[in-house]
Amino acid sequence: MKHKQRSLKSTLLWLLLPIIVLIMLTSLVLSLQTLKTQVNQAFDRTLAGALRSIEVNIRTDHGGLSMEQPFYLFEFLELATQSPVYFRVFSEDGLTEIGFSLPSPTHLRELTPNPSFYDSNYFGEKIRVAAMAIYPKQGLSYAPSTRLIILVAEGLNARDKLFNQMIWQTLTRDLITLVIFAVIISIGIIFALRPLQQLSNKIANRNENDLRPIIEQELPSEITPLVDAINTHMERYERKSRLQRQFLDDASHQLRTPLAVLNTQLGYAKSLADKNSEMEEVLIAIQHRLSKTIDITNQLLTLAKVQDAADKLHQHLQFDIVNLSELTQQTVNELLPIARRKKLDYGLDIPEHTIWVQGVAWLIREALSNLITNAIKYSPKHSQITILLRETHTHILLSVEDNGPGMSAEDIALAGKRFRRGEAGREQQGSGLGLAIVQTIAEINHAELELTSPPSGGLLATLKFTPPILQKTH
Repeated sequence: MKHKQRSLKSTLLWLLLPIIVLIMLTSLVLSLQTLKTQVNQAFDRTLAGALRSIEVNIRTDHGGLSMEQPFYLFEFLELATQSPVYFRVFSEDGLTEIGFSLPSPTHLRELTPNPSFYDSNYFGEKIRVAAMAIYPKQGLSYAPSTRLIILVAEGLNARDKLFNQMIWQTLTRDLITLVIFAVIISIGIIFALRPLQQLSNKIANRNENDLRPIIEQELPSEITPLVDAINTHMERYERKSRLQRQFLDDASHQLRTPLAVLNTQLGYAKSLADKNSEMEEVLIAIQHRLSKTIDITNQLLTLAKVQDAADKLHQHLQFDIVNLSELTQQTVNELLPIARRKKLDYGLDIPEHTIWVQGVAWLIREALSNLITNAIKYSPKHSQITILLRETHTHILLSVEDNGPGMSAEDIALAGKRFRRGEAGREQQGSGLGLAIVQTIAEINHAELELTSPPSGGLLATLKFTPPILQKTH
């Protein structure tokens, strides 16, 4: 079962968002306390104003307690606070009072001429009370030294409504801030990881033989150790691969000379064994096997050269401007004697104008030579082989078409695999490396090898060159 990987974005969000939520909640609690204080202060100013208004309207001139308070003032207060307003004025000894029967404050003796505020209940209704104690200019007749207590109260519904409204506004603001922060983190991570994604795409589009070090200046410094580790690994792999190809190259070179000598000696042995038919048959079988070994050795040497050229090209990224028309004509002419010995209908079909491609000339010649050689080898006598060069709006097609035995769909799907030979090729001498070499050369030259079976039979092998394509005309 494949382990589900967590993205860097989700990891950061899961780490940062809880901390942000905790900070916001702490800030919200502190803000609510401050907010409640500010709301109370705003409403308490109205109550303090009412206290002062009642204070200036109290009369004790006649030895009793009276107040000339216009009732429109309380109507205005109720309209302003959107809550019922109550008042009470009474002597500290409780023997004289006017107004509503508001509960006396528990800190009665601590009251001063400066307003103080507290919460209370009035017949089950929560109220906010403003209280102050004053000495009248002229004392009461029965108690000249007693203080007068002034109370003004209002219901808390309007305060609570405003407070709740502000709470929801604060929560909405915090939630929006949280969402914006999460979006900013996501966008920031996307932008921060964009160079890494671009690097990933570049590596994914590299040729399998391209083992150059990764050099990216725009990568975050945190990724540098990973890039260095990848470069070290690729360097080790490149060194190992180079040693293996060097061994293959050396072994092929060392084998070519003794194999050629052995083949010559077998030919001489056959000339001596003319009178012994059984010995001649044995020598012919040995020479056939030896020829196959020589063919494999030559193909291995060619493959080693191709791989070495691929490495050098990937290191230096240098390509030539190749005259594909001239290269095709030369390669076809070089193999003409072999085709004539087999009595093949061997032809070339190319445009009159010159076609140019960007690539490596000797590698393209090697690939075309392998395709033509395969067509000659597997086609029976008097067959037809045509080499075609065509140009479209987007591609240049170099094809070798024959009417031989062709290849099955399974063989075409597995074509290019080293040492694998199709059903039709098993009766012929060969190494199974020809198409593998062509496939490697095609990749080096930014081309594709396409194998199809025409309706008339046989095989159509095409090198399809893709951009960049450079064309010149004279």
